[in-house]
Amino acid sequence: MSPDSGEPPEEVIETAVATARGSRHLRLRYLPDSVSLFARTAGSSPAVTFVEYGMRRDTGRREKSARTMDYAELDERARSVAAVLQRRCEPGDRVAVLCPHEPGYVVAFLACLYAGVIAVPLYAPEALRSNERLRSVMGDCAPRCVLTVSAVRPSVQRLLDEMGGMGGMGGTNDVGGTDGTDGPPAHLVCVDEVSPEEAGSWRRPPMRPDDVAYLQYTSGSTGAPAGVRVTHLNLAVTNHQIRAHWPSSVIASWVPFFHDFGLVCGITNPLGAGAHSVNLSPMAFVQDPYRWLRMISDYRADWSITPSSSLVQCVRRVTGERRSELDLSSLRLLTIAAEPVYAESTEAFTSAFAAGGLSATAPSPCYGLAEATLPVSAPPVGEGMTDRSFDRDALAAGVARELPPGSPNTVRIVSCGTPSLGVSVRIRHREGLGPLPDGRVGEIWVSGPNVADGYWNRPERSAEVFEKHLVEPDGDLLPGPWLRTGDLGFLLEGRVHVVGRAKDMIIVRGRNHYPDDIEATVQAARAGREAGAAGPAGPAGNIASEGSAAAFSAGIDGEERLVVLVEAEPALLTAGEAEVEVILRDLRQEITRNHGLAAHDLVLVRRGTLPRTTSGKIRRGACREQYLRGEFDR
Repeated sequence: MSPDSGEPPEEVIETAVATARGSRHLRLRYLPDSVSLFARTAGSSPAVTFVEYGMRRDTGRREKSARTMDYAELDERARSVAAVLQRRCEPGDRVAVLCPHEPGYVVAFLACLYAGVIAVPLYAPEALRSNERLRSVMGDCAPRCVLTVSAVRPSVQRLLDEMGGMGGMGGTNDVGGTDGTDGPPAHLVCVDEVSPEEAGSWRRPPMRPDDVAYLQYTSGSTGAPAGVRVTHLNLAVTNHQIRAHWPSSVIASWVPFFHDFGLVCGITNPLGAGAHSVNLSPMAFVQDPYRWLRMISDYRADWSITPSSSLVQCVRRVTGERRSELDLSSLRLLTIAAEPVYAESTEAFTSAFAAGGLSATAPSPCYGLAEATLPVSAPPVGEGMTDRSFDRDALAAGVARELPPGSPNTVRIVSCGTPSLGVSVRIRHREGLGPLPDGRVGEIWVSGPNVADGYWNRPERSAEVFEKHLVEPDGDLLPGPWLRTGDLGFLLEGRVHVVGRAKDMIIVRGRNHYPDDIEATVQAARAGREAGAAGPAGPAGNIASEGSAAAFSAGIDGEERLVVLVEAEPALLTAGEAEVEVILRDLRQEITRNHGLAAHDLVLVRRGTLPRTTSGKIRRGACREQYLRGEFDR
């Protein structure tokens, strides 16, 4: 910003965070101000790079290319689109980002913050994906404008037209004008068609720490998507927490931007720190996980992020010579989050790529959630993964009783580290008011300046989840408010351990069972088979892949019964009845042996049929509903 521009000076967010040594005062920048600063002081430095794999029409071969924007270009493009938004929107209006995973997404999201409107990071409609979630979110946030890119404009326009036909929001073109339907009109702007000359008319809007920067819609694993109100303060504190934990210079990511994990780690944090964000589309990763590892190797990334299930895909699909082509020695930190982290899959990944320079201490299981603008806890950089073995029966009774590794009836639980800077974590009894001591299982409650203040237009739900207080055993009120995460876990030696979702707990004959644990038994069956084990896994190893089983309880004949749905390979579904019966029998025995629980029903279903959230998590509640309606093929 030039001194004579007439714009207000950059403002500073001042806040305090609690530390072990007392309160620490912080002076933080708004994210748009940080990007503008780097544009002025280091404009030629790379800001974002997108590695792309496209098909050449002349050869029919898929080739790799890369597009990079430096900080000067990114700032100019964001200001240009922001200027258009400022003409069409009022401060506080919602603006939906319906872009593919490409440079236009970063421009669109930043432009919202530059313009003083509320960003709603989503995704472009896709032919093979239902638009149900997009319709739900768009109807909830009622965006005044929709940002996309010209390549997908037709599909976005069709979505707006469909919603107009449903009596929802109406669609418009990028020069304004309504389509005549009921509901608030939504201007459609293609960010790649906005002239750079528009940047000259942009003016920095007033910003306050408590203003909502964006709505992070939850994945909907336990209900309809709800928009978390992430303020500028939440975002600034989160970026500071992550930088304090690990000041990365190059981050490599394939996690989608509409997910809080991908948005914060792939866009807001690196750009707020002046780092280089190198990205691969989720589809490119699914097609070939090697591409992600190759990106880390080529760009010498020192930080990357991933959910646990992708580690399994890398081990299975990246083999032989391709492993030897990788140099992963630059990777100091690999954050593993967004879904349960399994010790076995993490160890297998570390072992598989050790020859390529991957440090055994790089993989780092962490815990976070959208309502906390992501970070809750993480182990120190360089510690790597740590886990302990616990008595399965005691854990089901709410007590974390440690046993020596390899002991009978144990389950390995990975540590998610210690609370992030300024974050307090307590374990609360599900039916009491106060926190539980170390080693007792209960609901995880979180407090800190990165915790959001509620959900968009959902006061009752916000009051239930966010506006809670904790009372110490001595009657003292713990400062809050506190966030009820809905996750079950325990603290041990100050470290957070997560065991599952409270709403997914399976209770059969008065005994608690964690679905993640039962699903892990199914997954271990295949792992044992692939490793050549001739033990208990038996032929059941032909069935499930990582994350492809759903365990839940269902009321059947007046009693809660265990049901397990398992996605199977096509060859198994067409196998003979005798072969299938052997597999089901062995898998039932594994469940009974490990959990002392009989599966009332165990159903093999086609791959890809289990309902999932946008981040790939199994929606157990939806599985239960579909099962009771008889919708799964046997």
